[in-house]
Amino acid sequence: MINPQKQNDTNQQSFPPAHPECPSGAYRRVSQKTILKKTIQVAGSTLLSRFFGILREVLMVRYLGVSGLSDVFLTAFKIPNSLRKIFAEGALSAAFVPTVVSTMHQENKNAVSGLMSLAFLVFEGIVLAVCAMIMIYAGHVVRFIAPGFSEQQIMLAIPILRILMPFIFFISSSALLGGALHAVGHFFIPAIAPVIINIVFIIGLGICLAFNLPVTYFCWFILFSGCVHLALHLIMYFKYHFFFGKITRNDGAIFARVMGKFLLCLPSISLMELALFIDTSFASLLPAGSISLLFYANRFMGIPLGVFGVAFSTILLPHFSRTHARNPKRLHFYLLESAKFILWVTIPVALAMAFFSEKIFSTIFLSKNFTSAQAYEAGTILLAFLAGLFFFSLNKIVLNIFYAMHAAWIPAIISLIATAINIILNMLFIERLHATGLALATTISAAIQTVLFIFLLHQKYNFRIYLSRFIMFALRYMMQLMIYSLVFGICYNGIIKILNEYLSSAWLVFFTVKIGLWLWVGPLVLFFFILLYYTRNLFNINLHFLK
Repeated sequence: MINPQKQNDTNQQSFPPAHPECPSGAYRRVSQKTILKKTIQVAGSTLLSRFFGILREVLMVRYLGVSGLSDVFLTAFKIPNSLRKIFAEGALSAAFVPTVVSTMHQENKNAVSGLMSLAFLVFEGIVLAVCAMIMIYAGHVVRFIAPGFSEQQIMLAIPILRILMPFIFFISSSALLGGALHAVGHFFIPAIAPVIINIVFIIGLGICLAFNLPVTYFCWFILFSGCVHLALHLIMYFKYHFFFGKITRNDGAIFARVMGKFLLCLPSISLMELALFIDTSFASLLPAGSISLLFYANRFMGIPLGVFGVAFSTILLPHFSRTHARNPKRLHFYLLESAKFILWVTIPVALAMAFFSEKIFSTIFLSKNFTSAQAYEAGTILLAFLAGLFFFSLNKIVLNIFYAMHAAWIPAIISLIATAINIILNMLFIERLHATGLALATTISAAIQTVLFIFLLHQKYNFRIYLSRFIMFALRYMMQLMIYSLVFGICYNGIIKILNEYLSSAWLVFFTVKIGLWLWVGPLVLFFFILLYYTRNLFNINLHFLK
């Protein structure tokens, strides 16, 4: 690791200049302002989607419980969702977005039309073929993924899987359209569309609960939400005057490069999804409901990861592509500042969620279908996931750096190593720690993945790893967090004592162990987050993206 001479974070003379043709640094200032603005826009939409997602999960617990049936549904739904990470938000976006950005930069918007036509023909043709194969051999697929399922569970899963598989076609098509929208700086529709999906989910769950309909009916609602998702992207695509044009020889050459990048990105993304399926396979060997508890705990960990980690990385991918083309060494600086920004956001969120881990489930899900014991186990699983929140988020940023440099084969190798480690840790932890052990194995493998990513950036691409700066930043921030955590604990316990003294037993239960808890805990946590923000300069905490 290379450590620069000690200097304040605000002194950036040792960093590469923002742009060789922009001596005043205006490009850097505009970029950081735009990045933060777009991140907030996407994060806000994602947060709204996650809130609807929580409501959806509450209704799902009421509808399916935490049982063998919920395990069946979630396992079947995981298959199109995992393909979504490959043919939508993962490998496809990583290969397609930088190419669209580059094509528009070198030519114009019209030059993208033929490329879009060819991309739809090839990618969506592959998606439809994969869907058809899985629908035909649905039984074999379920048996392979969940070896612990009974024959009755497998028979339940087959029709569910067959209905849900076309969902990936709609989402993948939306991802291609979203790639063009990202290239022109439009992130709103790709970010808000999941909210629409969740609204349709909730309507479907409400109808199924009201009329006691079987789970296959709910699957049709999910499929309809995919249609709405695609329709929104098509409308905005044409609104920005994109179209589907005639495919030229030049389009074929450009698309060949896209396919090359896609095939290089595919192993790393596929291996990440394979690791999730391996977790499901192990969880299927545990008592009924274990897959569901893992899913719900992961969903709550996914709130901060999606709201910030995914949103931030989504905005940075096209920016990293432009930065690599104009001034590659500037990426060294962005790696440091991204890591600092991610640490600054994820650690207090993880600490707050860890403090209330069991209460998150007991106050929201507790019912005849979700017991106190299940709430405790789900809280423990969530703790194991939260320990890796920083690494999960940072990995998404570092992956984008590799993709921007067109070096997707390195993440593939590292993902293979991480997957192998995950499998070994699953086998070591599952007997004693059960589902919590599977979550812990995922967290440890993600941390190892981060270390390997950074190490290879330094060794192979001569990235300057400003380790001393990051450590000094982390130490100052930990000091601030320790002080405010102590104050938070005092305030929290003080409020609990006041409630115990002045409230009747019924109101006390509502405000301490039921949903009313969040009516005062939410504002209290928000107040301390605001306090962290406004007092950061007192601890000399400097963040590029907040200047």
